[in-house]
Amino acid sequence: MTERTKKIVKVCTAVLAVLIFATAAVLSGFAIAQSIKVSDAEKYVVQYGGEKLNVILMIGDGMGKNHVRAAETLYGGLFFTQNADFTGEVTTFSRNVFGPTDSAAAATALATGYKTDNGHVGQYKGKDLVSTTEKAISLGMATGVIATEGVDGATPAGFSAHTSSRNNLDEILEDQLDSGINLFFGSNSERYAPLKAQIEQKYSYVDGFSQIEQTQGNIFAAFDEIPLVQDGDSRPTLAMLAVAALDILSQDEDGFFLMIEESHIDKFSHNNELADALEHVKAYDNAIKAVVEYAERIGNTIVIVTADHETGGLVYNGESAAELSDSMYTKGSHTSANVPYYVFGDIDYEFASCTDNIAIARLCQAIIGAK
Repeated sequence: MTERTKKIVKVCTAVLAVLIFATAAVLSGFAIAQSIKVSDAEKYVVQYGGEKLNVILMIGDGMGKNHVRAAETLYGGLFFTQNADFTGEVTTFSRNVFGPTDSAAAATALATGYKTDNGHVGQYKGKDLVSTTEKAISLGMATGVIATEGVDGATPAGFSAHTSSRNNLDEILEDQLDSGINLFFGSNSERYAPLKAQIEQKYSYVDGFSQIEQTQGNIFAAFDEIPLVQDGDSRPTLAMLAVAALDILSQDEDGFFLMIEESHIDKFSHNNELADALEHVKAYDNAIKAVVEYAERIGNTIVIVTADHETGGLVYNGESAAELSDSMYTKGSHTSANVPYYVFGDIDYEFASCTDNIAIARLCQAIIGAK
């Protein structure tokens, strides 16, 4: 064997050893991850013995603990952190072995109480999973879905549709129109205006806030934008939409379930635009305040506030408002960091300081199904 051949054999042997080690590590990691993810997900059994309540679940897309802390610094405090009856943390992993959850899998977990793979909406391996919205409908309750983006986004879709991909927007819309959900409020009127005839076969279509009060039956509202401050009839705030929805849903004597998402904390965090992300945390806080005050007026209502995942790997180390900057982001994607949750309302249930997103869904379904 020549000296050159010996060198080639040594190199190939070294490369093969690295590949074998890497493959073993990956497979080992796969098995460990699968074991942790599946077994942990099945641990969260919810036992609820309290009375049936209305449930309002509010989701700040991409809002991690440091988004909240930075917003508190910028705005001198937030309503939802200062007034919650209980607060804790939520784990957000999906069934995907590698990497953080996406919004579709997280929404599915928060809506159904079961994990799925990233990208899937209300399904696991092609099987439809029953959402809290669907359970509420089966119990004769009123239901609603609100988002600051279009309602075919991954989070609102998780509470109103079933499909193998979050990108199947037409399939999501078809499911939503067949769902029986009483109201959909969102933005992206550019997408929905051309589909008005299709939507109006099942829903009353509105594109102005003032039309909601005058509209009978199930409502599909698509606005130009849902901004921080109202800007005309086609640009209401999230707080305005939440109150309008509650005016409708609270009339049902069998109770209601409402999901509300602030969608843009995530979008600005993907772009590492901290000031804009924090403005939407504040808009979310305004909506939470309006919702909690409404819930207190009508009684028999629980409000749960959380997030689907953290976006941007935001680092906050006690900086002053003047020191907050885009450089505090460490990435432009989702992370696996725990997210906060906050509970408002008198409820006979012992909340865990750290729980999983499937437990949030299972608790919501237990509350609305209580005898």
